[in-house]
Amino acid sequence: MAVPTGKTSNNLSYDPTTRQFNTVRTANVTTVHWRFALEYSTLYLTDRFASGVLPKEDPLRQWIPLIEFAFDSPRGQRTRATVNPGIPYVSDTWQVAAEPGLPTTHGSTRGVGANIQVLFFLDDFLPSLFGKPILAH
Repeated sequence: MAVPTGKTSNNLSYDPTTRQFNTVRTANVTTVHWRFALEYSTLYLTDRFASGVLPKEDPLRQWIPLIEFAFDSPRGQRTRATVNPGIPYVSDTWQVAAEPGLPTTHGSTRGVGANIQVLFFLDDFLPSLFGKPILAH
């Protein structure tokens, strides 16, 4: 592994047609990926909400409407952005989410994309391994 120090690097590329290695010049671009999200807790829609207690009988508690704003800022280039509205479903041990990706800046993408995520909460699957602090006394 090498850390690029210049704007370009010379790399070796194998061409299976000629069975030879060729030198390829590639650009080294440092990109900062940053994002933030606005979320709404559906717990506040119910009158059975008590501080610190999740109502088990209310199915809305498992849906979290959100809008995510995602940005990519390559060094020396314009920042590209997308807006990703979505609604994740949160269970006790897993979560699934679907979001369309809507471009907001020129050059972000050529159309609407999609993000689909499935997350598993490891501390619930393996509580003996992940259910305690890493740096305990």
